[in-house]
Amino acid sequence: MINMKAKFKGRSKLKRGLFKTFVLVLLLLVSFAGTFKILYSNIKINIDNNTYLDYLVNDSFSKFSLSDLTSLSSTEFLLKYSFGIENFNSGINDIELTSPVVSEVETPDVTNKEPTVYIYNSHQTESYRSDFAESFNINNTVYLASHILKEYLEDLGISVIVEENSIVDVLNTNGWKYGSSYKASRILLEQAKKDNPSLNFFIDLHRDAASYERTMVEIDGKKYAKIMFVVGLKHDNYGPNLELANNLNERIKNFNPDLTRGVMQKNNSGANGIYNQDFDPNTILIEVGGQYNYIEEVNNTLKVFANILYDYFEELE
Repeated sequence: MINMKAKFKGRSKLKRGLFKTFVLVLLLLVSFAGTFKILYSNIKINIDNNTYLDYLVNDSFSKFSLSDLTSLSSTEFLLKYSFGIENFNSGINDIELTSPVVSEVETPDVTNKEPTVYIYNSHQTESYRSDFAESFNINNTVYLASHILKEYLEDLGISVIVEENSIVDVLNTNGWKYGSSYKASRILLEQAKKDNPSLNFFIDLHRDAASYERTMVEIDGKKYAKIMFVVGLKHDNYGPNLELANNLNERIKNFNPDLTRGVMQKNNSGANGIYNQDFDPNTILIEVGGQYNYIEEVNNTLKVFANILYDYFEELE
């Protein structure tokens, strides 16, 4: 009887000890999590646009891995760079930050000082998928995409201007609503041509609002944002615009037919139907990906498109 009581007391003591240990471990974990949160909340990381653009175009980044910045959560970033813990699964490892393989061309320096290509965004604030990018002061918009395309074209010796003025400011100055964005960009378009008579090719870069399944394609293990041309038929001289869009679309199909969503012709009553393409026969509107595409996918596509434009310009000379 005495042995039974002793055994019971021993088991009770063991259980109490295990319970105390569990509580202690739980308190330590809660304390660690609280400290962890406080530490991260005091970390401020800002990446200027030029550094970010340089990484996307040149596949380089001076201090951190950009895949960490755009694909890791706050917790994972702190684990890696504050505690040195790298072996974890972020759950967002499907994007490769490498450039696409395109036909090799020599990359001359920009010898023509006068710009020939003008890139602008009638819908300047259209954005791409951000995930954690906003935590690092990064805005993935069509405006950034325009600068990416500029960098690739200038690497190929083509001098480019990207419109820096704000479409929203033009709208507000004139008391116009968002629906008048093409009227606003027309003002900037005409001013750019007046200031730079050498301009002879005009690109209005947008992104679509379609699903990810419609705007992304994987080619040889690399993800791209699909591209689509939009041509307005509500002006008498749309023929050359349509011919240009079809020409460039065929060139993209020669690279890979799955990269393009084709040429959309707009003539219905609900559409703008002109898109400033009456301004010049060499005015095009392109939709590069959609709101669910990553900027790395957009970058991959624009590198291909820059090479296609380069080949097209070379044949014109």
